[in-house]
Amino acid sequence: MASRSHVVAALALGCLLIGLISGFGCSTLRRSGIKIRSRQALNKPLSLSRIRPSRAHFNRGLSWVSQAETEGKIEISLPEFLDSKYPFVLDTLQNRVPDKIIGRTIEFNEEKLTSEQKSRLRALAQEMKDNAPLTPIFDGKGDASDWNTSLEPFVSSGMRWSDVPWLVWETYLYRRMLEAADYWDTGLDLFAEEKKQGLESTLTGVTQRVEAVDEFGGIWTKEAFRKVVLLDLWGNQADASLFTLDAIGSAGKDSSDSKLISDSTGDVWEALNRDPKVQDKRKVVFFNDNTGLEIVSDLCLAYYLLKSNKVETVEFKVKPYPFFVSDATPADVKATIDYIADLDNSSAKKVGEELRQYFHSGDLVVKSENFLASPEPMWCMPSSLREELASNVDLVIAKGDLMYRKLLGDYVFPPTTSFSTVQSYFPCPMVSLRTLKSPVAIGLPAGKAEEMTGKDKEWLTNGKFGTIQFVDPSPVATVINHKSEKGFLNSFTVELSS
Repeated sequence: MASRSHVVAALALGCLLIGLISGFGCSTLRRSGIKIRSRQALNKPLSLSRIRPSRAHFNRGLSWVSQAETEGKIEISLPEFLDSKYPFVLDTLQNRVPDKIIGRTIEFNEEKLTSEQKSRLRALAQEMKDNAPLTPIFDGKGDASDWNTSLEPFVSSGMRWSDVPWLVWETYLYRRMLEAADYWDTGLDLFAEEKKQGLESTLTGVTQRVEAVDEFGGIWTKEAFRKVVLLDLWGNQADASLFTLDAIGSAGKDSSDSKLISDSTGDVWEALNRDPKVQDKRKVVFFNDNTGLEIVSDLCLAYYLLKSNKVETVEFKVKPYPFFVSDATPADVKATIDYIADLDNSSAKKVGEELRQYFHSGDLVVKSENFLASPEPMWCMPSSLREELASNVDLVIAKGDLMYRKLLGDYVFPPTTSFSTVQSYFPCPMVSLRTLKSPVAIGLPAGKAEEMTGKDKEWLTNGKFGTIQFVDPSPVATVINHKSEKGFLNSFTVELSS
């Protein structure tokens, strides 16, 4: 592999020329222009003021609703994006990822990686610590071309790791790890052993979930549905990109609503009891997150939807390659079904075997979706995906914290901002099931964020609290991005169908 430093300058110049000729696409996000805080900031707790834009910005946000009511369109003004001036993000950039995640990934693959591959991974960790300028993807494999299109504005502007939105550099990090390990040549899943141990460490939670859906026996009731949804929500706590294997072992055991700060389960229930878009062919799509306990939780919710005959098809859209340590791939889903079926538990054997049957019959579909591993905001989804969701999908279940950040584009809206308004671009009904692991949250009642900060200063990032938020959008004609003179997003407009 060519040395990155030998070609970065030439590629950056080329990217700049391309940008001047063609203009910036949907990938060009808004720059905040705010410098990183000092390292001492890492020792300070997150303050509510750190996630709240100015009063003037908040007032500007109110204008979208007025426009939506009078013009058949919704203007979404974008606040600052989530980047490394936030202490949690800066710590992730300078410590948690390079020291812990990359470090333990090398340890888990000590015998599988060559010395050159390990050297590249260590160099990547040092690049993060040094806050070097972002560089293109050089391997030319897989989705490299799409990635370099997304990276072009940041590379051509000479932006460093700390300058860009967290969503951009964190997704970029994992694509770079695959490049360093020659993934497209070797097929090596850098996180396979960690995912395996993570699943095995959550046996109690796995058993709890399969026994619950076995007990319900496919009887469609609001109480049973809510129970399975809560189990699926709290399964999102088992996240190896944030927690250690020891911590994951105790994740997801509390399936109550005691730490639920936003709950739209009733709206989801009502949406699933409406007539389907296509007669007798109700379809639910998951945008899945983690493997392990979470994908078990997703499978149990899928099982309940299919077993009750309320839904004819469930489709999992998972990451196309190993990603964010524990994110699920198609191979992970199949392995998890086999794991459930092979457990020494009668409910697990029954549920696992029926899941196998659903998989083989096509009632349960598992597909990879490259867009879900991209740095692009959700409103920039490909037209093919938008058309698919709009035409024949009755509900999308967007799982996890990363997916929530993608739904918001990693922009830090005021916590009282309407979830339905920001998500008005979505092409079909959608519910987000998320345990909070990043300093962004919207759709909260006035005073709720302050109340939560008083109870737990780390409520936004410690994974202890959850939200279930639903949107039932009006039909969307198109989504238009508006950019600054430098090509970075300022806002986007959702034009509704007449």
